[in-house]
Amino acid sequence: MPTYTITNTETNQSFEKLCTWNELEAFLGKNPNFKKELSAPSFVSGIEGKTFKEDAGFRENMQRIAEAHPNSALAEKYGNNRTGKSQRTFDAVKKHTSVGQAHNLPETAKEYKDGQLIK
Repeated sequence: MPTYTITNTETNQSFEKLCTWNELEAFLGKNPNFKKELSAPSFVSGIEGKTFKEDAGFRENMQRIAEAHPNSALAEKYGNNRTGKSQRTFDAVKKHTSVGQAHNLPETAKEYKDGQLIK
């Protein structure tokens, strides 16, 4: 459903209204002191997980990027190429240090690879 910007001509206040075109026309017909602002309508295309689905090619590309950057948030979402033991070791290191937390990295970036922390 599109979102329209409506302005009150008496107070010059604007607000957004989520409705169909017919509902908008009915609203403007009943309220002559409101007018629709000229703009492109905004549409809600879907909600991830319900109507929006990623295709396999997009997921594959994201996994490839995540493998190249194992300490990123992308790697947490799309996985990485670590073995089970390596992943458990990384999780323990991550719990006790700032490795893997993109919002809390120190000035010098830390990388964790093959069971060793490299500065």
